[in-house]
Amino acid sequence: MFQQKNQNKVFILGFVLILAVVVWSLARPLFFKSSQKENPDANVNEEILKAPSITLDDFSKKMKTGENIFLIDLRSPGEFSAGHLAGSVNFPSGTNLASQIGKTGAEKTANVIIMNEGTDVFQTAKAANEVIAAGFVNAKYLRGGLADWRNAGYTLVSEGKSPGDQNKIKKITVEKIASDLSGGDGLIQFIDVRENEQFGSGHIPKAVNLPLSVIEKDQKAISPAKEVIVYGGNEDEANKAAVILFDLNFFNVYVLDGGLDAWKKADGKIE
Repeated sequence: MFQQKNQNKVFILGFVLILAVVVWSLARPLFFKSSQKENPDANVNEEILKAPSITLDDFSKKMKTGENIFLIDLRSPGEFSAGHLAGSVNFPSGTNLASQIGKTGAEKTANVIIMNEGTDVFQTAKAANEVIAAGFVNAKYLRGGLADWRNAGYTLVSEGKSPGDQNKIKKITVEKIASDLSGGDGLIQFIDVRENEQFGSGHIPKAVNLPLSVIEKDQKAISPAKEVIVYGGNEDEANKAAVILFDLNFFNVYVLDGGLDAWKKADGKIE
């Protein structure tokens, strides 16, 4: 009788232990989920610690060497328009970055630098981790963001919508251009910022086609030693190009007053 009671106790104890294991297995996900909600800082710190970053000094050195870098700005379109790094693209926070980068044809080994204003490190770190997980192994976030870039005295490029941007625009008439060209065209460069198809339908002779979408990236095609005259499909395009070039330190830039229509009305040549 005594032995049977002991066996029953062992059986009950074993059953209770098995039941406890089953209950714990079922409850554990909920426990950890609740724990994470109670301590969101743990997730934030994990993302930041896991994400590779680049310092402002190392980043500026890369920029100076002309190394091919894919720059991503996570700020809002309005903030991006007011001032951004030359050659960067605007993919606001919440965008599927990996998909957008893939659409550009960038290779998986491309140097991808992700930035925002610098006040939200978690946002850029999380974005870098997601891009790396998608296969872009050289993705990093810029430590200190654009705030540190600006504070260090480096310039940003505006898109012509800020209050002070109008002061960066200088106009030149067809008559003044004709006078300047009388001494030869060696010191004048025309920049046509329309898209390739429009450029191909007719442009000023010897004009260089630099659409607005690539003018920051392909600025090396512009001569800093010449008088640069820009025109586009409309006045807004030309003004925007002039502001961008001013911010890129091209100070001898003029907007063709009246655009291509004024040039044609003055019997200017078109090819």
